[in-house]
Amino acid sequence: MHSSFFFSFSALVASVATGAVINPRYGSPWTTVKDHRLIHQFPNGTTVENIAVRSNGNLLVTLTSSPELYEIDPFNPKSPKLIHHFTGNLALLGITEVSPDVFTLNAGNFSAEIGLSPGSWAVWQVAFHNEQTKISKVTDIPEAQFLNGMTTLESTPNTILTADSAGGVVYSVNTHTGEYKVVLENDVFKPAPGAPLPIGVNGIHYLDGYVYYTNSFDPLFGRVPVSKSGCAVGDYKTILTGVFGDDFAVTPQAAYVAGNPANVITEIKLDGENKVIAGNINSSLVAGATSVHFGRTIRDKHVLYVTTTGTVNATFVEGGKIVALDI
Repeated sequence: MHSSFFFSFSALVASVATGAVINPRYGSPWTTVKDHRLIHQFPNGTTVENIAVRSNGNLLVTLTSSPELYEIDPFNPKSPKLIHHFTGNLALLGITEVSPDVFTLNAGNFSAEIGLSPGSWAVWQVAFHNEQTKISKVTDIPEAQFLNGMTTLESTPNTILTADSAGGVVYSVNTHTGEYKVVLENDVFKPAPGAPLPIGVNGIHYLDGYVYYTNSFDPLFGRVPVSKSGCAVGDYKTILTGVFGDDFAVTPQAAYVAGNPANVITEIKLDGENKVIAGNINSSLVAGATSVHFGRTIRDKHVLYVTTTGTVNATFVEGGKIVALDI
């Protein structure tokens, strides 16, 4: 989502939140974090933004502190591999697998110094084949103000959806032709009036005919049914309000939402029942959690990998990291 702005964002949330961020129900939990471990921590000043998982189980993470994509073996994480430095950009954001071992990601310019940079945003492709990596630009989207969350539209081959957090819309992009268009637009995606940062729709994920989404400064989690082309074919339904959500993972049973900057992971059932399963407003366990992804191998299919900015309440700062939660 937004990590160069995390100091002001964290301060804002810290001023309005104590303890749990949403209204957790502390009855019998549906998910329990049995253990946690640090996979890798980057140097101070590094903010980790988003995560995808290759079929071999390796993690791909994007940074917003620099325009870099890294690959990390979660079972041997000592030496992260720099896949590519995207020269000419300042930050990388959402990433998704569009076909086997082929990923797309958002790249553009923003920082604490320059703020958002409309017109700088593009979708890139990273393809892995026989230990070789091919990097290519899919398309520029000059109309976009701040491309953020990204997901694959599984109902249509070679098509991804990407959220413009500042513009309050979602684009579909054909990764073969580069054609793009706005397919989702609704007030629920817009930045909240008077928000300290112009960030609305943040994480998006497609599952079983629905696009799920978070809004950062009008804090909510919701979904909308979509056609094969990604257009809305029903009402935008808010599942839960009051949840400070960044990116997330979603299953048929529940979503697992990274609560940047509230430093939590929240499990949300699709009827709105919810529980914080890791962290709290003062915790550094998942300090500034930005995104999550389940492992893909037999060894880690029940592991939730979390990326972080490394900031707690705009007072404690560490290097962004990847944490594994065994659930």
